[in-house]
Amino acid sequence: MKKQLLLTLLLFVAFTVSSQIDRTNEKAYIPKGKWMTSGTISIDTGNGKSNYNYEDPDYVNTSESENIRFSIAPKTGYSFAKNWIVGVGIGYIYDRNKSKYFENDSITEKSEYTSNSFSINPFVRRYISVGKNLTFFFQGETNFQYSKSKAKDFILTDPDNEDNFTSKSIFVGIRPGLNYFFNDHWALETTVGRAGYQHTNNDNDINNFGVYESNRFFIDLNLTDVYFGVSYFF
Repeated sequence: MKKQLLLTLLLFVAFTVSSQIDRTNEKAYIPKGKWMTSGTISIDTGNGKSNYNYEDPDYVNTSESENIRFSIAPKTGYSFAKNWIVGVGIGYIYDRNKSKYFENDSITEKSEYTSNSFSINPFVRRYISVGKNLTFFFQGETNFQYSKSKAKDFILTDPDNEDNFTSKSIFVGIRPGLNYFFNDHWALETTVGRAGYQHTNNDNDINNFGVYESNRFFIDLNLTDVYFGVSYFF
């Protein structure tokens, strides 16, 4: 039975309480000369177990796995004009998965996969005031990401096998979103989907695959690319 624990924490930093967003004609807007900070921290852990016997009751295979994923992505920005913010975000993701394989309760193989990813994300936002507590925005951004991963596979009859691979990607495009303000400083922030161009370069020694590159233009507005966070304006 697979058990999964998901813990999501919101990261925020508050520098002052003397500044705030403004409103005109009952519509919220971001005045010139303000700062914004937001971000997320998340931890995702889980484990699983499976059994299969290939229709032979005397031959039972079992596998067990456990995984953990940790990510942090703070960002900050400055309003250089009314309803315009320029800023930058950084990110880090750690992934680890461990698996064990058994034959009739005797371990035959185990594997471990780890990955570390780093990113930097300069952006420009254009806010559109639509209500007393609500603003939409369109974010133009460039995202640079670098990942380094390692896969180890140990079979009892063979020595350890270790494969290393790296991935580099760049994304240039736009991302729609909105802010709902609880008060003059705090806002719930969400973005859904993105559209643009992405270039990916994968370099690995798994099965001597070598270098693989891809280029694509896309529009992705589905729920697999949704961001939730809390923003603080000051």
